Amino acid sequence: MKDYLDELIERSKVERDFASKWGEAEVRISLAELRKAANLTQDEVARRMGVARPRVAELESRPLSVSFGRMLAYARALGVPVERIVGLVQPQT
Repeated sequence: MKDYLDELIERSKVERDFASKWGEAEVRISLAELRKAANLTQDEVARRMGVARPRVAELESRPLSVSFGRMLAYARALGVPVERIVGLVQPQT
């Protein structure tokens, strides 16, 4: 139960950071480039997210209109932390 509560608290912090920075900042990386770096097609990402491919295309072309939940699903489909997508954490090299 404690792990579950800790996860909820951490997710709440990430959601707050997402909301504040997503509205202010430019998208720091191209979502399509990130997807391609993961060697995934839009079809593969859509399947992992449980949506149709046009939804992934829309997400990549208009990221600022996407909800946190949708962006979280996209990040999970790519296997990256959502913080990397919104620029809260720079990619490690």
